[in-house]
Amino acid sequence: GHKFEFNRRSILAGTMSLNAITELILQYRYWILFPLACVEGPVIAFIAGMFVAGGYFNPIVAYTILIFGDIIPDTGYYYLGRFGQRGPLIKRYLGRIGITEEHFDVIHRLWHDHGIKTMFFSKLAYGLSTVFLVSAGLVRMSSRKFYLYAIPVTLLQYGVLMLLGYYFAASFVLVTDILTDVQIFIASIA
Repeated sequence: GHKFEFNRRSILAGTMSLNAITELILQYRYWILFPLACVEGPVIAFIAGMFVAGGYFNPIVAYTILIFGDIIPDTGYYYLGRFGQRGPLIKRYLGRIGITEEHFDVIHRLWHDHGIKTMFFSKLAYGLSTVFLVSAGLVRMSSRKFYLYAIPVTLLQYGVLMLLGYYFAASFVLVTDILTDVQIFIASIA
């Protein structure tokens, strides 16, 4: 077994290292996958793909957990915008990031005329995804349309990330095995 360094201080500070995430997943397996996916889904999807390649996870179970770990927070962000539009917290937050009443026409057009493209780019916009998802609720996009756009994009995004993790891990193992064979060959010649 590979021993991973667990840095509790980094978790308390709000920045989890890859080693800390890996150790949490190894220790708690499926139980920790959902909360981690809610917080940092795309990175966790890639890592889960690596664990699938290593035989630690069933790919269907891990994929399903990751999808729910992404859709549930997205739903919260959407409804925050939908029902918190007139609240002082939302107005203050929008003001801080520079969104004013003049911007709502553009945001409305983006979601209502180009919804699938807007969802696709909002899910890929690391750090801005939350703002985009809240804005879907702010412009009163129907929840039916929101899910019609969010679910396929999420399925595709997490499928690709898990496959990349899977093949990256499989390639790493293959290269490691080849290097080991080369070392054994050189050692036997020596």
